Amino acid sequence: MRTESPPARLRVRLLCAGVAALLCACGPGGPKRETDDGSDGDNGGGTSTGISILAGDPVTGGTVDKKGTAARFNTPRGLAVDTSGNVYVADEGNLTIRKIAPDGTVTLFAGLAGASGTADGKGNRARFTQPTALTIDGSGDLYVLDGTTIRKVTADGTVTTVTRLSYGNFGMDVQNTPAGIAADNNGNLYVTSGVDTRRIAISNPGRTTTLETGAVAPIYGTGVLVPRGVVVDPEGTAYVADLTRTLSRATSGATSLTPFVGARNQAGNADGNASTARFQQLIALAIDKNGNLYGADAINNTIRKITTPGGTVATPAGTANSTTLRTGKLPGSFAQLRGIAVDGSGNVYATSGNAVVKIVLPQ
Repeated sequence: MRTESPPARLRVRLLCAGVAALLCACGPGGPKRETDDGSDGDNGGGTSTGISILAGDPVTGGTVDKKGTAARFNTPRGLAVDTSGNVYVADEGNLTIRKIAPDGTVTLFAGLAGASGTADGKGNRARFTQPTALTIDGSGDLYVLDGTTIRKVTADGTVTTVTRLSYGNFGMDVQNTPAGIAADNNGNLYVTSGVDTRRIAISNPGRTTTLETGAVAPIYGTGVLVPRGVVVDPEGTAYVADLTRTLSRATSGATSLTPFVGARNQAGNADGNASTARFQQLIALAIDKNGNLYGADAINNTIRKITTPGGTVATPAGTANSTTLRTGKLPGSFAQLRGIAVDGSGNVYATSGNAVVKIVLPQ
């Protein structure tokens, strides 16, 4: 039995209805990448607030030098930003330092993927063993915490060794290894480990001041790297995620730390004033041009903002305990946070999983 086709006019009406339904479901412009707020999550070229991927993929690792999400990193950790807006990445799993241009293009800056060593040299002739933390000084020179060695990388990618830190209180446990570094404007480096915080004169690395000593909270023998953030403001005051899970500081020339925000050995995610706020693990710290501090708070997996001089804490980005990167509208959420940096315009960058993300916050 032959079935009659719908009249031509009816077929046109049905087609129009289907198109209208699709546009209503997807909004103007048709289907889009799913993000927290229905936008495409790409705020890198505009002024709208939110989270976007600058380079890499949060889940998929590798060692690909390309642009944006086509690039690949392998367990990226520390970050630093120069005055031109280039972001430098301690790509720990690849044993390299990578450079991300403002447009998201990734290139190799120093080291060679998969090649471990201690050789100084330029670009891919240099070798690293465990690049975990970065800082950049006023001259544009990059300092890399490479296991128990401090390396210097000039603007042309030339790597030299500043000093090899004695194990001393570090011991042989991974948990004790240095994993935080910051430079001041007076020729000093601040280094945090699982057991102490040191100020080291770059011109005379043997001249060291120990600002705190003790034992980090996690159980000894776990074999897990425990970074502690450190950053220095233009006046020379160092801010340190100390050994008791609080945020402390030391003015230029001080010989010890002074408590600033939080309560000793009391972890949490509470925002508020200096006495009521709590952190879990500030694995990295950064500072903006207004003196505000930003911390990558591991375990909570959030970005914390700490105002100075008062010490009021807020959480402008990230959802506590979430481990999935969600771009777009704030607060969003992050894959595992490991590093943080701020550029001259106040944009925040963080390593999230195997990606580097850009976070534009309200000004």
